[in-house]
Amino acid sequence: MQVNSYTDTERNLAVELILEDIPGGGTVENDDFPTSSSGMKAGALLGKASDGIWHLTKTAMLVEGVGTTASGFEVLNNHEFKVGDYLTVPTLASSGTAITAISASGTGNDVIEVYWEGPAVAASGLIVAASGIGASPMKYPPTAIASNSFSLDDENTGVGLMVRGRVVKNLQPYYTDATLRALFPLVRFV
Repeated sequence: MQVNSYTDTERNLAVELILEDIPGGGTVENDDFPTSSSGMKAGALLGKASDGIWHLTKTAMLVEGVGTTASGFEVLNNHEFKVGDYLTVPTLASSGTAITAISASGTGNDVIEVYWEGPAVAASGLIVAASGIGASPMKYPPTAIASNSFSLDDENTGVGLMVRGRVVKNLQPYYTDATLRALFPLVRFV
């Protein structure tokens, strides 16, 4: 008698329906992730650089609001920011500022140390990675959604790239807001 055993994983349910994708998918830059990260899950927003490599559109949700000046943000810890990244808000019209330190602050929260001189951001507001200091837009504005996950332990960081379909926004691995979701007119967020 022959017994075969297979190991498989169920597809992340954040990406509920794929109507159109980018043929061949793309490769995600694994240097974007902090060393503490294990990988990226399906449903992440990705932007393409001029060299053809895809990058995670990094986001974090604020636990408490901040004013027009602040020395740090308390955020929920499901983000991929690392020291040296720059921060802005999704509206593209704010001041980018560099992260100087990241530390844990209680269960499920991190404190991102910055010298913020940007717009006030309310609690549950979103911050995103900026392209630099000063009046900086998002570093990698998203143009596709990862339809599968990958582990940073693997050498293959290739992912499927959905551009039209349906996504369950509450199951996405990283926080989004209406500004980021509006960049996907062919994706229905439910």
